[in-house]
Amino acid sequence: MLAVFDWKPQEITAPFRGCPFLNVSVEVPDPGHSAHQLAAAYKGEFARRLSDIARQAGAADPETLGEQLALLFDGAAARGTALNSSHTAACARSIAESLIDAALADSATSLEMPTQPGRGVELVP
Repeated sequence: MLAVFDWKPQEITAPFRGCPFLNVSVEVPDPGHSAHQLAAAYKGEFARRLSDIARQAGAADPETLGEQLALLFDGAAARGTALNSSHTAACARSIAESLIDAALADSATSLEMPTQPGRGVELVP
């Protein structure tokens, strides 16, 4: 899940353009246009794939984690475009680590079964 945030800046002098799918969504705002639909479909598939990976990793709510990571990626790409910098990915990656850790911890906590009185389960003789 973190690998999507590990992209490295290319050694070029042109401005950083960020995500081409976000760019086409802005440049072709008509939701009925085939280019806009393709970009939207790609973005939906991207989140779905992240959710699938989150499910395999054991996240308690993989769909939410997938959407959070997709939004974080898109935000980093948009901010990178505004700042002409690909370094926003490193900051996004650290946030993604926190989201993933929390999602996996929630999953582990929900699997634990309390065994002592006063910890959520009343033991009946």
